[in-house]
Amino acid sequence: MRHAFLTDVQIDARALAHRRGFGFHDDEPIDALTLLERLAARYPEFSHERVADGSLGEAEAQWDSREKRLLIPESVFQAARRGEGRALMTLAHEVGHALLGHEGHLNRAPAGGRAERVSAKLRSMEYQARRYAAAFLIPDTPAVRLLDATALSKHYRVSMSAAIVRHSELRSGESARTLLLRQAGLDI
Repeated sequence: MRHAFLTDVQIDARALAHRRGFGFHDDEPIDALTLLERLAARYPEFSHERVADGSLGEAEAQWDSREKRLLIPESVFQAARRGEGRALMTLAHEVGHALLGHEGHLNRAPAGGRAERVSAKLRSMEYQARRYAAAFLIPDTPAVRLLDATALSKHYRVSMSAAIVRHSELRSGESARTLLLRQAGLDI
């Protein structure tokens, strides 16, 4: 499968459609265990596996497109279960790889690693997964656009740094109304 270029608007629209398709309301935070259950119910070929801490090197989680499996270190799984922002972002990032159709063994690891510096394709997929995760956890709706970064962080249970980035994306992007109109025309 050839890697598709997606615009920020397309990524945001897909994330919002997936969020709603999994039955999450726009005004509620994502629960990690519910997300994993709904993924498995909707996509029977999808699986996740808890692995020992350190077994993925410095990666916080990994998507394996061939096996259709998400590998989650135990500490990240437990943190996501508790609703910790960084772990939720990690889980949403890997789900983004899966639902955007990215192929290969893809890791959520510190940005700018050697592989990302060398491969434009990998850099693009990682950017898309980061954008998707933020849009999935914090949807682009008119009500959300009224919130500041602190309110986004508290309400959607994401880290303050993730909330600041998402707040900036929402402030600089198209209006939520335009996004929703475009979403209607996307093949999701």
